[in-house]
Amino acid sequence: MAAWSLSSIAALLLLAAASAFRVPSPSAPSRPAVRAHAPRLVASTPLRDDDIIDALADEKYAMDISSITTGSELETYIGQGSGVNEGAGIGKLAGWVKGAVGRYLAWKNRPVYEELWKIIEDDLLGMVQAHEPKLEQRRTWFSEPGASPSAHTFATADGKCEGTVAGYKGGKIDWITTCKFFSKELGFGNLRIDGWANRETRAPHVAVHLCIVFNVLFIYIGCPPRTNLVLDDAYNDHVYGTARKSTGRSLNDVHVDCVEDKRFKQYVSKSHVVNAFMVAPTTLLYTIPFTKKTFAKVRSLAMEYMTAWLELLDETEGVLVDGIDTRETQTELLQLDVRTRQFCGRDPDTKNVANIFGLEKTDKLVRTLWGDPDDPIWQSR
Repeated sequence: MAAWSLSSIAALLLLAAASAFRVPSPSAPSRPAVRAHAPRLVASTPLRDDDIIDALADEKYAMDISSITTGSELETYIGQGSGVNEGAGIGKLAGWVKGAVGRYLAWKNRPVYEELWKIIEDDLLGMVQAHEPKLEQRRTWFSEPGASPSAHTFATADGKCEGTVAGYKGGKIDWITTCKFFSKELGFGNLRIDGWANRETRAPHVAVHLCIVFNVLFIYIGCPPRTNLVLDDAYNDHVYGTARKSTGRSLNDVHVDCVEDKRFKQYVSKSHVVNAFMVAPTTLLYTIPFTKKTFAKVRSLAMEYMTAWLELLDETEGVLVDGIDTRETQTELLQLDVRTRQFCGRDPDTKNVANIFGLEKTDKLVRTLWGDPDDPIWQSR
C-alpha cells in the first residue's frame, strides 16, 4: 500500500464511490416498496404515492459523487486542514513538520472546537427543541431499523479523527441533524447543524456550518430558498428583505453587517457546483481570524439566523403558505427539497470525508444528513 500515490488512492475511492452512492433506477426492485409505503408529509397534500415516485424517478434526483468537480476538494477548509490532499494546505508539509504542526494545532484548537460545539448543540439545537415540542430524536443511518434513537459516534481506524452525528424530526421540521468531527492529529474541526422544513410551508431551510482550521474560523450560515428567486420577488422580499419581529433585522441586514466588517473575508469557491448551491442572496460564507470577539460575533450571527428561521416556520398565512396544498406546489417542493438536500453528493468535501473515514462510513453519514432513515422517500434515494 505504501507504494500507492495519494492521487491513485483518491482515484480508486472516487471510482468506487460512483458505484457505492448510485441510486437504483426507477425500474429497480426497491421501487415497489416505496410505492406501498410512501408517506404523506402534508395531511392535505394532493400527491399520491405514485405521484411521489414519478416526481422523483428522473436520474437527476439520484446522487453520484463521481460528478464532483475534479480538484475542487483541494480548496476547501477540510481539504486544506485534513492533510489528506498532498500538496494542499497542511498536506504540503514534510511528515515530521506536519506532525509537529498538527500536535500544536490540536492543543490550540481543541478548546475552540468544544466551544463551537456548544453553539451547535446547546444554543442552536436547544433553541429548536424549546420552540418545537414535537421534535424527537431519531435513529441515524448507522443503526438498524427498530434501534433506539441515539447519536452515533464514528472514527477512523486509528482513532485519530472522531465524530458524532444525530438526527431529529417533528412538527414542521422534517429533519434536522447535528454533526461534528475533530482531528486529534492535525487539529482541525468541522461542526454543523442542518434544518429541513417539511411541505406544510415554503419556509426556507437553514444551515450553520462552523470550522476551525489553523487560527481561522470558517463559517457557512444560510437559509436556502425553496423557490426560484428570479421568478418570485414576493418570496425574496419576504424571506430575505423583511425585518423579523423576533430580531428587528432582516437577513439582508445581517448580510450587510458582515460585508462591512473588515475582519470578515468573503470566501468564494472555485467550484461552479458549490457556487450553484449558494443561491440564497444573504448567505454568509466567510473566513475570520479567531479571537474572543470574532467568536462572540459568529455565535450571535448563528443564533440570529436560527431565530429568524423558527419565526418563518411559524407563519400560517402569506407568502410561505399561499397555495401550499396544491399539487403543483407540493410537487415543486418535493423535487426541490430532494435536490437541495442531496447537494452533499456533489460537495467537494464529501470526497475529503471519504478519504478520511472511508466510503462505508461516509455513505451512512451523508445519508443521515439527507433525511430520516425510516422515511421511505429517503430509503429510496
